Amino acid sequence: MKVTIKKTGINGEGIGYIDRMPVFVPQALIGEEVEIRIVDKQKRYATAELLRVVKSSKNRIRPKCFIQNTCGACPLMIARYPAQLEYKQDLLKQSLIKYAQIDPRKVAKVKASEQVFGYRNQFKLPCAMEEGRLVSGLFMPNSNYFIDVKRCWIHEDGLERIRMDIMRVLNAHGCESYQPHDKKGIRNLVVRGFEGRYQCTIVTGNDELNESLIADLMRIKGVCSLWQSIHTVKKTPEVFGNKMIHLAGDTSLALTFDGLQLQISPRSFFQLNSAQAVQLYRTIASMVKEGNELIVEAYSGIGAISLYLKDKAKEIIGIESIKDAVVNANQNAKLNGCGHVSFLCDDAASKLTYLSKKRAIDVLVVDPPRSGLDDAMLDCILRSKIKNIVYVSCNPATLGKNLAVLGYRYNVEKIQPIDMFPHTPYVEAVVSLKRK
Repeated sequence: MKVTIKKTGINGEGIGYIDRMPVFVPQALIGEEVEIRIVDKQKRYATAELLRVVKSSKNRIRPKCFIQNTCGACPLMIARYPAQLEYKQDLLKQSLIKYAQIDPRKVAKVKASEQVFGYRNQFKLPCAMEEGRLVSGLFMPNSNYFIDVKRCWIHEDGLERIRMDIMRVLNAHGCESYQPHDKKGIRNLVVRGFEGRYQCTIVTGNDELNESLIADLMRIKGVCSLWQSIHTVKKTPEVFGNKMIHLAGDTSLALTFDGLQLQISPRSFFQLNSAQAVQLYRTIASMVKEGNELIVEAYSGIGAISLYLKDKAKEIIGIESIKDAVVNANQNAKLNGCGHVSFLCDDAASKLTYLSKKRAIDVLVVDPPRSGLDDAMLDCILRSKIKNIVYVSCNPATLGKNLAVLGYRYNVEKIQPIDMFPHTPYVEAVVSLKRK
């Protein structure tokens, strides 16, 4: 069976049509004629396996990673980078038209990433046993099949070196992967690094890591912060457990970011592409005028955006539900001499509701998770008199749905997409909204 690919899906797959039914074909690009085999047919769509490319796209290239097809993390690595940017811009436009009927001409060109390989500053990888050795890798999409990742090309080079060194030490000490029945073993490996300094978290069951292992891990060049996370909960997407144990070195990881001094704890969020994060924050700042009385940031994390906007208002308040991140954020405010910037640990919607009733908010900055703004947050914003909103999104679908609701009270002024994750279908978007 043959089909021509007409567009790109939200997961980076190609989409063709058979008798008007969309058929999702992984590893296929727009404009290609491909031979397929249907592997799953539902009432409104079908999924197919690519057998061969009959007519190849001019944008198709050989992927740098030899497990690209099985890994599934970088589905667009088969396309030239300029074409990837076109696909992402089109995906964003499609979602905004579909859910919010937004004029696609408001969507600017995607800001390209300075680096297309070696850009990622953190990984969170599960561990497993392969031929008697502990390895780190990942599971194939929608399966329990584990892939031993020998080399990840989107990880920063130093990050990959640290990963190999850590696995060597863990194996030298006879460490094994997590076993649910006795709740012991290495479950995940999490490493984040900036400027040659790395923070490592070993996620385990109810294990006590011995002093010799800890000492050997700290001898790895570049490791400056070592943590253990106890995680025994079954069938959860959470990488970290609730219990965190500081093993050695610094308690937080230091970062100099475009003039800001930041401290980051293991469970705190920070952008994964450091160079593009600068472009992202500069874009956010460009959408906020100066001379404001009060700016509020919801989902503020370690406070980087609020601190980046420090000269834009007399007072800035950040709201974040993760306690570790709030501790980091207030430390970072003090570190950067920003006495007018403070952070509160609370639910974003409830605290914003309280603040908006008590104070006049000039600008609200929101950077929610992929699930977008929940109903409580949307209701709070619509009931408030907040003048301007800067919405930072990593999910075009939830962005479109949220903008459709916010459209009752706000006009979309500008939309700037930014490519934070080359070779993946993900695209960040910064949206400026003004109250009607």
